[in-house]
Amino acid sequence: MKMQRKSIGVVLSCAALVAGGYLLNHRKTRKHAPGSMRPSMFERMMTAMPEDAPPKVISTVMPRLQAQNEEILALLREQNELLRAAKRSKQ
Repeated sequence: MKMQRKSIGVVLSCAALVAGGYLLNHRKTRKHAPGSMRPSMFERMMTAMPEDAPPKVISTVMPRLQAQNEEILALLREQNELLRAAKRSKQ
């Protein structure tokens, strides 16, 4: 009885070791994150869309918005520095 339990335990631990190794190896070979599309699939999807499709419109507008945001942030930083300098001069 003890011998049978011991052999079952050895078999289960070996099976867990093999399954863990397989999952670890499978995880390392994945080239993209789970739940995301491969780049080539995304490119094919984008080229198949009409020009006025929302994802295409967003992808063309996004660089301009990012540049505009950077400009706004620079202006806010400058304004913040000026306000701090004015506050220091009053003290």
